[in-house]
Amino acid sequence: MSGTAQLKKAAILGGSGFTGAELYRLLRRHPGFEVTFISSESNAGLSVDKYYTASIHRKKPGGLKFSRVSELDGHYDAIFSCLPTGELPKLIGQLAEHADYIFNVSGDYRIADTTLLQRYYPETLKHDFEGGWHYFVPEFSEIDRSKKVVNLPGCMAVATIYTLYPLVAHDLIEERVITDAKTGSSGGGKSTSEHHAERTNNFRAYKVHGHRHKPEIEQALTYHLARTVDLQFSVYSLDLPRGIMATSYSLLKEGVSAVDVRKAFYGTYASKPFLHFIPAGNGTPMIKTVNGTNYAEIGAYVEGRNCVSLATIDNLIKGAAGQAVQAANLYFGFPEEEGLPREGERAWP
Repeated sequence: MSGTAQLKKAAILGGSGFTGAELYRLLRRHPGFEVTFISSESNAGLSVDKYYTASIHRKKPGGLKFSRVSELDGHYDAIFSCLPTGELPKLIGQLAEHADYIFNVSGDYRIADTTLLQRYYPETLKHDFEGGWHYFVPEFSEIDRSKKVVNLPGCMAVATIYTLYPLVAHDLIEERVITDAKTGSSGGGKSTSEHHAERTNNFRAYKVHGHRHKPEIEQALTYHLARTVDLQFSVYSLDLPRGIMATSYSLLKEGVSAVDVRKAFYGTYASKPFLHFIPAGNGTPMIKTVNGTNYAEIGAYVEGRNCVSLATIDNLIKGAAGQAVQAANLYFGFPEEEGLPREGERAWP
């Protein structure tokens, strides 16, 4: 892409958090976007490049400074919202006037059922919004240009969806599924109440029942595949700064073989640029090999009728900022992989 005529003007809201920092890092290198506004209520007036750790080695910091959301003006092709859950609905009427699309990585508009919304995201129902919202999984959802808000899946939700989608799509498993998701500390954001001393050298259950990603997973599978799962979903804290591993345990239907499972995963994910299926015998998904990238590693392992399917992602990239950029690429007609971390950028070991 040459010149600036094709650049899409972008704003980032909630830019001083972990996800906002990743979005700025990705969009700054993206040839199709120009970030001209980043909000942070607590850091308004500070230099963006001097604040972000990823920018500390830049010899000539840019002139962009943090602003307050109330200072947003003019028109933007895309607003990327990393605001804390509950904040976007309060501002949505004002923000919608300034953007073609709002790509939202918080949970406010993820669930369609109003009863579940009231339970998990009550602020969504308190504020009227006529622009509409759309739950968008980049690999599976159709673009809906009639909706103003493009809501991306939760990090643990999307990892779990990757473990189950081929199995449900091909009707290979019984309805009952158990999933455990293990997540690094950055998933709790900068405001998490969990002290470093509690998490270090530890592994513990964070939410055994009632996590708000559970209805999101069930909704996504029902919406995309017209099939239901009876999901037990539990979440655990890892002693890692970033990364997620989701493990789903399912029972294959009578007559389903390991070959059927392998074909389902290959057939579903072969054309998906960021979904890497690892067949049995070639290793298993790992967190370290996806961290710093927009890739998901996925595996499925069968013994008798028992199936264990795994997915690993970087929660801040494939689970948040990266999939937001991936979605924006699709909406604005850029190559799906544009501006996103590719193979060869990962350090090993």
